[in-house]
Amino acid sequence: MIEEAAMSSSGMVIECPCGVVLRGDDETDVMSQAQDHAKQTHDMDLSGDQARGMLRPA
Repeated sequence: MIEEAAMSSSGMVIECPCGVVLRGDDETDVMSQAQDHAKQTHDMDLSGDQARGMLRPA
C-alpha cells in the first residue's frame, strides 16, 4: 500500500522504499520532507545528496 504524505499535481516526488510518497512544488521542499521522514520514521540521517538521488518529476 502506498501512502501519500502530501498532494500535488506537479512538481517533484520521492517514494520511500517503505511506500510513503512525498510530493512538493520543488526539489527543496520534497528533499526536506524526505529528510524529516527518514529521521522521524526510520531514525536515519538522509543527506541532501541521497535525497536528491531519489527525486523524480511528479
